[in-house]
Amino acid sequence: MKKYNTIFLTLGIAATFLTSLSHSQELERGRMLYENHCLKCHESRIHIRKQHKVKSLGNLDKEINRWVKELKLEWQGKELRDVSVYLNQTFYKYNSDKEGNPMPISMKSSVFKHNEEIPTQNTCDGKDISPPLFWSNLPRGTKSLVLIVDDPDAPDPAAPKMTWVHWVLYNIPAETIGLAEAVTATNLPSGTKQGLNDWKKTEYGGPCPPIGRHRYYHKLYALDTILPDLKKPTKSVLEKAMQGHIIQRVELMGTYKRH
Repeated sequence: MKKYNTIFLTLGIAATFLTSLSHSQELERGRMLYENHCLKCHESRIHIRKQHKVKSLGNLDKEINRWVKELKLEWQGKELRDVSVYLNQTFYKYNSDKEGNPMPISMKSSVFKHNEEIPTQNTCDGKDISPPLFWSNLPRGTKSLVLIVDDPDAPDPAAPKMTWVHWVLYNIPAETIGLAEAVTATNLPSGTKQGLNDWKKTEYGGPCPPIGRHRYYHKLYALDTILPDLKKPTKSVLEKAMQGHIIQRVELMGTYKRH
C-alpha cells in the first residue's frame, strides 16, 4: 500500500509541475500575441485595457473575439485561449497577490533584459529609435505615468560627472500598457506630453557614449494625479512637479558600449 501511495504521490507532483509549466507557456504566448498587436492601436477605441469592463472569463472571451474581428487578426482557437489566459492573469487579478498585498510595478522590453546590452538599432550607431517597453501591475489610484530615461555614467563611467537625460515623457495615460518601438510624437498615447532631453530636444535620443560602457535607466513612475502642462519641462522641473504624487516606480536598466 505504501508503495502505491508513493507512486500516486509522485504522479501527482509530476502532473502539478506539467500543469504549471503549460500555464507559464500559455502566458508567454499570450503576452507576445497581445503585445505585438495591441501596442499598434493606442488610439483605437478597441484598445483592450481601455474598453474591457468584464466580470467573468466568459465575457472576456467574447470581448477578445470582438477585438480580433475588428482588427482582422487571423487568430484561431489556440491563440485566442493564450491571449485570454494572459489578459485574465495580467489585468483582472486586481494587482494583488493571494494575500491581497499590492504587487510591484513590472516593466520589460522585448529587445533587451534588465542589466543587458541595448540593441544597436536603439542607439546612435543604428536607427536611434526608442525601444519597445511594456508594463503591468500599476497600483490602484494611478492617474498618469511618467517615463524618464537617463545615463548616470556621463561622460566616462570611470569618472562620471553628470547624469545625461535621453527621454522625458509625462501624463502617459494610466490605461496604457506600454510604448511601441520607434514611437514618435505623432503616435504617442493620447494626452502624453514630452519634456526636453539634454540635447534640448523632445524626442528620444538613444545611447551614444563617448567612452566605456554606460548604464541607461528607463524609469517609470505611477502618479496619483495628471500633471498640468509644464511646457516641455526638463527632467529636474518634472521631478519637482511629481513630488508628493509618486505612488510607485520601477526601473529597467540596459547598457551600451560603442564598438
